[in-house]
Amino acid sequence: MIYCFIGTKAQLIKMAPVMRELRQRHLPFRYIDSGQHAAITRELRRVFELPEPDVCLRDEVRDITSTREAIRWYLRLLWKSCVDRAWLRREVFPEEGICLIHGDTLSTLLGLQMARSAGLKVAHVEAGLRSFHWLDPFPEELIRIFCMKRANLLFAPSAEAEANLRAMRLPGQVVRVEGNTVADALRWIESATGGLTPAEPFVLATCHRLETIANRRRLSQVVDLLNRVAATRSLIFVVHGPTRHYLRQFGLEARLSPVIIIKDLLDYGEFIALLGAAQFVLSDGGSIQEECAYLDKPCLILRNNTERNDGLNRNAVLWRFDDQLANNFLCKVVQSDPSKRQQLPQPSAQIAEYLALWASGSVG
Repeated sequence: MIYCFIGTKAQLIKMAPVMRELRQRHLPFRYIDSGQHAAITRELRRVFELPEPDVCLRDEVRDITSTREAIRWYLRLLWKSCVDRAWLRREVFPEEGICLIHGDTLSTLLGLQMARSAGLKVAHVEAGLRSFHWLDPFPEELIRIFCMKRANLLFAPSAEAEANLRAMRLPGQVVRVEGNTVADALRWIESATGGLTPAEPFVLATCHRLETIANRRRLSQVVDLLNRVAATRSLIFVVHGPTRHYLRQFGLEARLSPVIIIKDLLDYGEFIALLGAAQFVLSDGGSIQEECAYLDKPCLILRNNTERNDGLNRNAVLWRFDDQLANNFLCKVVQSDPSKRQQLPQPSAQIAEYLALWASGSVG
């Protein structure tokens, strides 16, 4: 049995194409929802035409939006899986097999630990990404290292990721795939919605990473940057629940320029339409960095460090909270040319094909 352990919005977007490929190959899989982003993932299942999860590890239908709540949820499930192995094997992992985890979130860490407690093998999708800064981003870099060291299969989405894994001399088997599975998600969305919707000139902004929004100084700098851009351009700011929480906690929400168009989280298809139509993007999202690279969309990455090379020195610039770098980007930004878009790879099919070989015993 193949288990797909997913908990966040980004994980479902990137793993939905993998599950669709498994289904097309008639490979049995069991979808486990950790419940970290319970509300968002429920909507995304409709977008990607996925069935409801076989198992939901959290009864509530709202997202976890605070660090304290996330830690309580994680520790509760970790404790339950350690002290009640019968429940773990009966309700979550009833058959032998392999558990797919994705990325670098608390759901990634939880999936690894629960699967290993149940005696399963683990495959890490999007393995090998490194910022090489232990605490930036935190805790993502530590989670990645911990999970990569303990996974049996490591699906590397790029040559750089593969090289990182080889250099770490890990016991797990490294499997190179051509690109990130978000490319398959983009292909699906564009085919389902008929392409990207044109719009009046505007800039798209998002900010949600914990190392930024939970740091008052950094979040204040983001607000200042958004206000500066909004003074000369129409700006749409898509605000996540945790971002709104910290904006209010730090008294920064009132500092946002009134001309900024604030939107709550959007349907993935709507968001990609906005992304494609925007003049450029301001975001700290790793997935958005990847999407901008595939769409050749100018992007200022609102981070100090990034574990991804996607688009760097081509369409993307790492801000590092440096006003001069931001000024240079804003002065030189050029509207993207659709004809320069990369041809989208098909990594999800490669992952599913390898798992089919694994299930048949053709690979170890």
